[in-house]
Amino acid sequence: MSGASRVLVVDDEPVNLALVRAVLGAEHTVFEARDAATGLAILEREDIDLVLLDVRLPDMDGFTACREIKQRRQEGFLPVLLLTALADQESRNAGLEAGADDFISKPFDRKELVLRARVFLRLRAQDEHIRQQLDEMHRLDQLKDDLTSLLIHDMRNPLAGIDGMLWVLRQDATGDAAAAIDDAALASRHLRDAVEDLLKIRLIEQGELELAREPVTLRQIAQQAVATLDGEAQARGLAIEIECDRGDQTFTADAGLLRRAVENLIANALRYTRPRTTVTLTVHGRDDTVELAVADRGPGVPDAFKAEVFAKYRTIDQSGARQRRGSGLGLYLVKLATEAHGGVASVEDRDAGGAVFRIKLPRVAS
Repeated sequence: MSGASRVLVVDDEPVNLALVRAVLGAEHTVFEARDAATGLAILEREDIDLVLLDVRLPDMDGFTACREIKQRRQEGFLPVLLLTALADQESRNAGLEAGADDFISKPFDRKELVLRARVFLRLRAQDEHIRQQLDEMHRLDQLKDDLTSLLIHDMRNPLAGIDGMLWVLRQDATGDAAAAIDDAALASRHLRDAVEDLLKIRLIEQGELELAREPVTLRQIAQQAVATLDGEAQARGLAIEIECDRGDQTFTADAGLLRRAVENLIANALRYTRPRTTVTLTVHGRDDTVELAVADRGPGVPDAFKAEVFAKYRTIDQSGARQRRGSGLGLYLVKLATEAHGGVASVEDRDAGGAVFRIKLPRVAS
């Protein structure tokens, strides 16, 4: 708030109006009303910072007026203090139920009036400051999203060009040169996948991604995802196994989006699984649901982080233990893709060490 605060006092007693004006008028702009209707009309045209409201008014009781004020001014914090000679608890409870923020007993003490007005005006100023900060955060977040969209757009074509040139170079390369080109191609693919993940996340968050639903099986999706990452697994000295129980049951899904989610789960498992161990994909089919689990032999996920591991930009950093690093977007995409299909993503401990990341989906589109 800038400048003098604006106080509205609603009271049918001229003496009380004059007293409030005398006490608060030196520091604040005071608006006066002798009935609720006039007070509500002032609120419609003026930006009021504090309301002092008599409980007994000629056109409606102060409780009803307070409730009406709170309903009309839901945006931001507008403190309403009830001026009342009623001291019984029942009346105070009625005031609180109506949304009153505090009470000033009649006949009121001048110093108390000044102090209570000062406290609630400070609270309103703090509320406004917080709202301004939130608006600025939302503005900056929108700028970040716009920058992300621009980067995605500008990176996709150059990455496709890099992949093409690496493919050309690989045709005549041998020995160390061929190995170096293969490494470069793998790095380019990871970068391209990250860009595609950003694009999908952006579209899902904005509700602009139309799911291309078709009849698929979870076994097919798992096999395709494993085929994509099998070379990386071998390079790390790891194996990927698929265990299937009624995984050939058909359900409706966006196969491409789900495959990318499963690839992210596998890539996450490969990143943390101990060498010379196995990442296991388990596919289950049930009457109403299908389920896929990816089990690793990594450090696991601490209980304190299990509820947050799928959050955007969330990574786990445990001092004294192996850390789960990354952009914090891979598992977030898993969560968004699963929820877009009406499912649930979760993580749990694996017996003998490691973690099990699980997605559970309805067989019928929701």
